[in-house]
Amino acid sequence: MAQTTLSALWDTTRMRLLVEIERRGTLSAAAEAIGIGQPSASQHLRLLETAAGQRLVERNGRGSRLTEAGRVLAARAAQALASLDRAEEELAALTGLETGTIHVGASTAPGVYLLPDTLGCFRRDHPGVTVEVEIASSGEILRRLLSSRVQLAIVGAEATDERVTLTPFLDDELVGIAQPGTLPLEAGYLPLAELRGRLFLCREPGSSTRALVERALALAGIETGGRWELGSSEAIKRAAREGLGVAFLSRYAVAEEVARGELEAFRVHGLSPLTRQFSLATLAGRDLSPAESRFVATLTRCCAKSAEYAEACVGAPPQRTERRPTRSARSPVSRGRRGRSPVTPRRGRG
Repeated sequence: MAQTTLSALWDTTRMRLLVEIERRGTLSAAAEAIGIGQPSASQHLRLLETAAGQRLVERNGRGSRLTEAGRVLAARAAQALASLDRAEEELAALTGLETGTIHVGASTAPGVYLLPDTLGCFRRDHPGVTVEVEIASSGEILRRLLSSRVQLAIVGAEATDERVTLTPFLDDELVGIAQPGTLPLEAGYLPLAELRGRLFLCREPGSSTRALVERALALAGIETGGRWELGSSEAIKRAAREGLGVAFLSRYAVAEEVARGELEAFRVHGLSPLTRQFSLATLAGRDLSPAESRFVATLTRCCAKSAEYAEACVGAPPQRTERRPTRSARSPVSRGRRGRSPVTPRRGRG
């Protein structure tokens, strides 16, 4: 096949430049990330745009963002770079060395409250492997997975499209939280009617936590006294602690505050159980690299310890009714070189 002008210019420096522009939002930050000067980065970008025959980057007062054509090339560049990283990792494995980079995306609850312990354990056991983490809402993390900006995603979402395989690995429950002593609780339960008219502290749209709670409230016919949208679980906990409203968050997010008596956890009589599963999301059909398989094994082991602590603080969740998956596939962990997943994956639903 004849080589096009674009393919002739398509080296790893230019691939990484496009990927980093999408990640960091400015040309100067992208240039610094890959170790070149901004004038050199600008020249690389001009060459790529000339070869592509289209603008790849739009600049504004706040930085730079990729055009639609730029996002297409950045996604392909990320896939190519991931393949090269994996090849290096497999070559190193032949000599008994552990190297490589794992790009992980996580939604807020697992990213903030589960990943730090996992990363600490993984670094001690595998010091030659670098883990880069991005944290955002479940919806945004899944979009980054589809664009190959991350290779592994840890999310609370239970539905996505057919390009993604979800492998549940940890049960979660959303528990109510409020300032201690402000709600008429009986044995840790709040009457359903008591939710009416109360200010609901919630995350931004795209959060799987918010979607699950709003769905349950709608099914129960509960209208709250308005919503206060906050940008993080930490802000929500602070507002609840000050008595500004009620909220529902992952038990992993509130376990420490409940244990210290700063927040009071509760469940609601008559409300559908707010249970879900955290899942490992991967592109459908993609095998895990050896380093990724080891990371997933560490994640599963560390999260089991976190589950024991959360249960000790907020109590065991209501019995979860098992649902039969509509579609299934082999676990991405079992398709890797090492290890088997302890759970059964399911293909995302649209």
